[in-house]
Amino acid sequence: MRTNDLRTKHLALEDTERELARMSDLNAKLGAENANLTRDNDHTAAENYDLRKNVDFQNGRNADMAVQIRDTEIRLKEREDAIFVTRKDVDAQRMMADQGNICNAD
Repeated sequence: MRTNDLRTKHLALEDTERELARMSDLNAKLGAENANLTRDNDHTAAENYDLRKNVDFQNGRNADMAVQIRDTEIRLKEREDAIFVTRKDVDAQRMMADQGNICNAD
């Protein structure tokens, strides 16, 4: 009976040791996977930082371009107004010249 108990306990011990070895291997694999995921996470965080820096730079450039566009539109409006005034002056001078020609023809 005692031998039977020892055999049963020995088999249980072997099963437990195998389970412990399996769990140890699984733990090592999960540790390696965790290290890989941590490296990937760090790499992704670095990429995100670079992308955020690029976005901030582009936003600054966009703001500068918006100011330049607004300034250019203002200059364009001033030049269009100047052209309008010049055309009015030319039209007025033509009318005066036409009236002078009509008076001289009579």
